[in-house]
Amino acid sequence: MSIRALLDKGHPRAPDLDRVGAWLGTDRPLLFRGALKGRVVLLDFWTSGCVNCLHALPVLHALEERFRGQPFQVVGIHSGKFDAEKEVSAVAEAMARHHVDHPVATDGDMVIWEQYAIHGWPTSVLVDARGYAVAWFRGEPELPTLIAWVQATLDDGRARGALAAGPPEFKRPAVRDTGPLAFPGKVLALSAGGLAVADSGYHRVLLLDATGRLVRAVGSGLEGFSDGPPEAASFRYPQGLAERDGALYVADTGNHAVRRVDVKTGRVETIAGTGRKAEGAVQPAADARTAVLRSPWDVVFVGDTLWIAMAGSHQLFRLDVRSGALAAGAGNGREGLDDGPMAQATFAQPSGLATDGKVLYVADSEASAIRRVDLGAGTVKTLAGEGLFDFGLRDGPLARARFQHPLGVVLAGGVLHVADTFNGAVRRVSLADGQVSTVAKGLAQPGGLTLAGGKLIVADTDHHRLVTVDPASGALSPLALAGVDPPAVRGLTERPVLATKALPLQHLEDASVASAGSELVLEVRLPEGHTFTAGAPQRVDLAVAGASAPVQLDSAGAVLRARARISPLRTPSEATFAVSLYYCREGGTVCLVDRRRLATRLVPGDGGPEAATVHYKPTPPAPGS
Repeated sequence: MSIRALLDKGHPRAPDLDRVGAWLGTDRPLLFRGALKGRVVLLDFWTSGCVNCLHALPVLHALEERFRGQPFQVVGIHSGKFDAEKEVSAVAEAMARHHVDHPVATDGDMVIWEQYAIHGWPTSVLVDARGYAVAWFRGEPELPTLIAWVQATLDDGRARGALAAGPPEFKRPAVRDTGPLAFPGKVLALSAGGLAVADSGYHRVLLLDATGRLVRAVGSGLEGFSDGPPEAASFRYPQGLAERDGALYVADTGNHAVRRVDVKTGRVETIAGTGRKAEGAVQPAADARTAVLRSPWDVVFVGDTLWIAMAGSHQLFRLDVRSGALAAGAGNGREGLDDGPMAQATFAQPSGLATDGKVLYVADSEASAIRRVDLGAGTVKTLAGEGLFDFGLRDGPLARARFQHPLGVVLAGGVLHVADTFNGAVRRVSLADGQVSTVAKGLAQPGGLTLAGGKLIVADTDHHRLVTVDPASGALSPLALAGVDPPAVRGLTERPVLATKALPLQHLEDASVASAGSELVLEVRLPEGHTFTAGAPQRVDLAVAGASAPVQLDSAGAVLRARARISPLRTPSEATFAVSLYYCREGGTVCLVDRRRLATRLVPGDGGPEAATVHYKPTPPAPGS
């Protein structure tokens, strides 16, 4: 049956949104009898700790872009599962952390949830221009399906004369500056001293010395998926970190990938994942770079094997970093809290890993559990935790202890320290006697922790800082950072103009030059309505007859010029520019990235000009494509 035929059937009136707790991301309530009247509305029922809900957010963002300027609106309904998620301030932080820019209504008492007969997260409900609920979409949404339904519902409203002229009018609040860090996730003490920090909200990894001074920022700050030198590489919400043989391994959660960073140079390469999310089960692969992953959240080494906490598929995977092969490790892919053989056990969004080389300890966040994976025996055992809806803050024996959505663990000397995220606490688990105690409280959803110099270093995520915690006294103090600034480019999403890792070659016009040497200029002029991204790492490298030549860049508005002095030439030679260009549509939030090689034939002559200019005009993809 067609969507139009389904729209013609009888549908229930959508309950209005006048019983929500609070409105966020808007300066006024959005009601079906008010600002939403005559608009097609997609209600997204979500909760911030649910990885499946996080998987839905990019789909909803793409849907908003597709119908921007039309009488359509996405409205989030945050019906929190955990106590900590129900606090309005926590919802606001979650919106900022995950770049949710559509309005969100809080539903801590599950009133709207009950009115719409919702049974699980995520669920979306489509409401037509007349205020009728016409479709429910349960589970992670599919963009083509939503586009088809929204378009048909807009057409139906237009045909009935019920459609408003444009989207609802409201003002979004200004984006708050978080300072040098933005929602730092995991943190790792490095073997040579210093720290690695997953600065998740700024989509980068920071390398710090032991005093907190910046050694290197890896990542441009753009939300993207590019390999290369540290200033041009990009990540998307990186989290877990592990170190081996001079390399840092990064769980690039939002890109569904694992990246490797050369600690000395900062150069980034992808070793697992394609940048796309697996829609079904994650499959083993002889070459992990071809595997499609689901939100890897943490990584840890056991020998040559990198264990991956695959939060999005509720499993653990094994990556052999020498052969590049990806294999299943533990968990059958079903969400749950079942012990037993590794292949049959179930996990619930595993998000933190620690090991003594024989046993893995897992922060199993959605079950608020701590799990033990015996690699020799091949078994999984729950140390603390009762089920998906059993959580709290209780010390004592492991069997009675309670956690609330823990995300991080670190092991040393028979003691497991836990970042008990939704309790805002650091907890201590003595493995010898099975006793749990609280070390420190007052943190804001800490996402990870490590041990350095006898102190715990904790990512105090929603406070946008690192803190040190004395494991004995619980004394807490901020870790002072030096030389750490927000990235020059932030709040923009990188989109490759060409979906390829290899740089394509494009030939430009020939250029006449003086035999005795000339200045060669590459002029890049953007199409109307575009401008070079301020602060972005524009890069142009030049080789003439295989020898590199220094390049000077200057850009203003829509024009960039790369100038180089060419040595004397006797015969025609090829000059090749390798360019990485970052530009945006005016007023847009997507940063287009054009990487390619541009070749020109230089023809020397005794009477040739002392300066020659060649031209390149990028071709951006069509809006909405």
